[in-house]
Amino acid sequence: MLSIMESSRSHLETPDPAAARAALDSVTAMRAHTAERITSPWWYHAGLGVAMAGACVSISMRWASYGVPLFLILVPFALTAALKRSTGLSIDRYTSTPAARRTYGLYMLPVLIVAGIAMYLEWGAGVYGAVAVAGVLIGVLTVVMGHRMDEALRADVRAGRDRPGL
Repeated sequence: MLSIMESSRSHLETPDPAAARAALDSVTAMRAHTAERITSPWWYHAGLGVAMAGACVSISMRWASYGVPLFLILVPFALTAALKRSTGLSIDRYTSTPAARRTYGLYMLPVLIVAGIAMYLEWGAGVYGAVAVAGVLIGVLTVVMGHRMDEALRADVRAGRDRPGL
């Protein structure tokens, strides 16, 4: 007695190479389309850079209780909501692909080093404004590396190196 799998398999036709190629071409086209849609508008990374700089300046000016929640919570939340509305996609831009994760690591390393040095200078050595200066540097780095993360993300999506369900 044949099982259901064996009996249904006998009815399958040999795959048509042209149909298989068309299906693969369709997947490639969909990946390219998705890669273009996930491109961040110019204002997204600029806004995140301003938010990072604003948070650091508020810390240096002793307004952290107001500036940090505003610049590190509300502004990024509003930017992300506006980004989702403008692109139609919601995606983890920083860790969803291998190249994006590497680029994010390359971003975070200097951010942590600069922030650590600035905090030592401001609170350990008494150099008033060091955290604010570091914030400007971190803001610029946020803009530059944000665009690089976008490029890495798009390249990985086009190449199929993204997480399933992206």
